[in-house]
Amino acid sequence: MSNTFYVNNFFTMITLAAGALLLSTSLYAVKPAAVSKNISNHQFVFSANQAGHDLSAYRLDEKQGGLIPLAGAPFKTGQFPVSVTVSPGGEYVYVSNQGTHTISAFVVDQRHNTLKPVPGSPFPAGRYPDAITISPDGKFIYVANEDDQLIRIFRVDPTNGRLQDTGNSALSGKHPIFITLTPDGQFALVANFYGDSISIFRVDKDSGALVSTGSAVKTDANPIHIAITPDSRFAYVANYGTTTISAFAITSSGELQSIPGSPFIAGAKPYSVTVDSDENYVFVVNWAGHDITVFKLDADSGVISEIEDSPYPTDWYPYDVVVGPSNHHLYVANNGAANISAYEIDTASGRLIQQDHSPFESDLGPYSLAITR
Repeated sequence: MSNTFYVNNFFTMITLAAGALLLSTSLYAVKPAAVSKNISNHQFVFSANQAGHDLSAYRLDEKQGGLIPLAGAPFKTGQFPVSVTVSPGGEYVYVSNQGTHTISAFVVDQRHNTLKPVPGSPFPAGRYPDAITISPDGKFIYVANEDDQLIRIFRVDPTNGRLQDTGNSALSGKHPIFITLTPDGQFALVANFYGDSISIFRVDKDSGALVSTGSAVKTDANPIHIAITPDSRFAYVANYGTTTISAFAITSSGELQSIPGSPFIAGAKPYSVTVDSDENYVFVVNWAGHDITVFKLDADSGVISEIEDSPYPTDWYPYDVVVGPSNHHLYVANNGAANISAYEIDTASGRLIQQDHSPFESDLGPYSLAITR
């Protein structure tokens, strides 16, 4: 996102976040009795903290939904980290640092319950890197450089997680703020914040190169985040400049076709969207509404419909949302409150129940979440 956008929001949020951090420390500390100490399935949640200039890291108790900080957390990154991604096997974590134009890379050390820097980290990432994502096979990292209006491509060394600039890049639309790949690895979708559009590229799985499939597809104002269903058939776009979610079917040739009824009404300034791995529900966090809209997903048509009792409250200014590996828990980064809300998902209805020991503390300005699977 542009410097102007970040500066305006940052200085608005920093005062709120500082006060909220003190409040969360006294009111929302994790209750030791509520979180299991015996975790056999080591899954992790990561939070890039924009105002804290660091990365929070937690071991996930998927049975109870608890978040247990790793030893040494939070971990220092560059300035203003705004996006985080984790390798498919959970070995490496990558963070884009907009203030220092770099990528911080970490190794997940499960034996010692901590993170360690990848040799050579941080890596140059070009001017003002925003969203970062990794290919489903873990071979390539893609970074959206918003002011240059392009996507940079890096190769991942599988032996140590180091990044090598491939020299390949792809031009996007105006102000690319988010990039993600379809789970089958065939296509990359880019949200162009000031272009009010989505660009779509075919992915060369050998070189990582991106080739445009055609003209960008229009959305509502200021698309900021994209979620793709696990079967790679549908894409949902949060339009920050409105109250809507644009929904598209992804064809085998890489075209985006609007789903009947799209755009769908969410909440005030929708910021992030995600889909559970069973493709039953779509979850949208609304920045200005301080809440989550939950939609039932028709897996045949891609049509979404808001469930009864939606929306559900979050803490101040939610920025990102992820679903736990079992689809039983949901996590929301509350940028203005310096914490992460945790919910139980009623898988039969989609209803959300906030956990007794939620929210969990992070550092200032949690902005982007990633979760291992």
